[in-house]
Amino acid sequence: MARYAYDAYVLRVATEIQFQQTDKSKVLKTAIKINGQSIDIPDEWGEVTFGQFLLLKDADTDAKILAAITGFDVALCKQIDVDYLNAILLPIAELGEVPTVDNPLICGKVVPDNIGRMEYARKVNCDSLGRKYESEEMIGRMVAVYLADGIEDEDIDEMYGKVLNEPLPDVIGAGKLLSDQLNKLRESEEKIPSPQYESEELRAGIKDFAKYGVFGLVRGIALRYGCKIEEVYNWSYNSVLLELRYSSEESAYQRKLNRILSKK
Repeated sequence: MARYAYDAYVLRVATEIQFQQTDKSKVLKTAIKINGQSIDIPDEWGEVTFGQFLLLKDADTDAKILAAITGFDVALCKQIDVDYLNAILLPIAELGEVPTVDNPLICGKVVPDNIGRMEYARKVNCDSLGRKYESEEMIGRMVAVYLADGIEDEDIDEMYGKVLNEPLPDVIGAGKLLSDQLNKLRESEEKIPSPQYESEELRAGIKDFAKYGVFGLVRGIALRYGCKIEEVYNWSYNSVLLELRYSSEESAYQRKLNRILSKK
């Protein structure tokens, strides 16, 4: 197998660390050059993309860490001397905690501050993420769901591709803002009383319909309003929640009325 040719700068990287001058202070930067391509090693989380972070969390060797940051093949990175790898990766080892970003931007977009006004389909998509992805990737997917221009799968996938290239602190910050709002929406749902079924309904198996989950809920609304299921998914979450509250109270009232009338 042919070995990769390294620029001589790689062999001097441990002793020839470059300085970059900023307005406020002198910032120590580690730069390497492999096969003629210059790479700056990030010394703050703002220089790490969300996509690089996902690769870093699974990197269990220095070679994989360098590959995650540079995009070079792991086989190439394995050929760098261990001592040089340690020197190259020192800034990454000292990154510390991811800083908090109060006003994150994703692809220049501000994070929505009232997702209840957005399509119900986005909330449904987010509720399903935990069954498909690990927690870290789920954050990026959630951001993509609410920052995408549309609610179709291709819209979300396109946005997620962009999220992968956004700075990690912004994606984490956006995820936290959205997660806080989603938790409040779920709390509102949980306050809606569950139906109090009659014994006859329970014996007949009415709870069997619970397996249909969101589909059963959306189908019920569509039937009541004489519209297509797809149209309900385009309702705002707030509108769906209001309908659920109203239906719950109406159902409870009807059951009480039926009991009263049956005693006459």
